[in-house]
Amino acid sequence: MDTLKLLRIEFEGIKDTINDYTTQGNVNNHLNQLEIALKKNDLAAMRYCLHELVKWYGNNIAEILRNRFVNNPNDQERNKELIEKIEFGMKTYELNTDDLCIINQCSEVPIIFLSHKSDDKQYGDALEKLIIGLGVKNKQLIYTSHPLHKIPLDENIYDYLRKHINNKIFMIILWSDKYLESPACLNEMGAAWVTQSDYTNIFVPTFSFGNPKFHECAVETRKMGAVLKGDDHCKASMIELKNKIQKLFDLENVEATSSFLLDAFNKEILEVSGNGQVENAQHQ
Repeated sequence: MDTLKLLRIEFEGIKDTINDYTTQGNVNNHLNQLEIALKKNDLAAMRYCLHELVKWYGNNIAEILRNRFVNNPNDQERNKELIEKIEFGMKTYELNTDDLCIINQCSEVPIIFLSHKSDDKQYGDALEKLIIGLGVKNKQLIYTSHPLHKIPLDENIYDYLRKHINNKIFMIILWSDKYLESPACLNEMGAAWVTQSDYTNIFVPTFSFGNPKFHECAVETRKMGAVLKGDDHCKASMIELKNKIQKLFDLENVEATSSFLLDAFNKEILEVSGNGQVENAQHQ
C-alpha cells in the first residue's frame, strides 16, 4: 500500500494508542504536528515527527511493556512497529499527482455543494443562477444537474469531498420528500456531515416537515431554513444566504445587482411552484 495512504488510514489509531499510555508534552506535540503535516502534505514535517516518535518508542518500549497499568501491551508493540515501517517508507516517498492537486488547487478554497434530487432541478437551477450571479465561479459550485458544476467523471462523492477536505465546504441542502427517498441524496448529506461542513437548509414549498425520515437524518434538522414560497420570510432568508455567500467568497455587494438577482430568483420559484400564475391571475 502507498505509504502516505497507510499513514492517513492508521494515524488516528496511532495517536489513540500512544495517548492511552502518555500525554507527555513533546510526544503530544509531535502527534499534533504530524496531523497538521498530513493535512498540508508537508513531507519534511511528517518525516521529522515520525522520526521523533520512533525515537520515543525506542527509549520507552521496555518500560511500557513492563508497566502493569498498560491494558494492551501488544497494541503498543504493534504501534511501534507500524510507525517504524511508515517512517522507513517515508524516507524515499515522493508526492504523487493527486497529492499535488490537493496542495495546489484545493487548499482553503471555498466550495458550495448544492445537494438536491434531480426531480427538484427547477428549484436547483434558480439557486444556481443566484449563486453564479453573485460572482461565485463555476468550479466553486458543485451542482450535479448542471454540466458546468458536476462532479468529475468516475469520481465518487465521498472521495471527491475527501480530496477537498481542506476546503471551506458550504452545503446547501434542497429538501423535498423525494430527496428523503433517495439513497444517493442521503449519501451526499452523510458525506457533508462526515466532513463537518457548514450547511443551510432550503425546503421546496411542498416539503412535509412531519416526515419521520427527516428527523432521522444525520444533520441538525431543527436548524432554521428557508421555505421557497416567495413570501416575506423566504425573501429575508434569501438575503441572509446572499450575505453568507458574499462573505464566504469575499465578494463585493453591488446593491443593484443583488436586488435584481433576488427579485429574479423570487419570480422564478413562484413560477416553478405555480404561485406566480395564481398571483398574475389575481392582478388581471
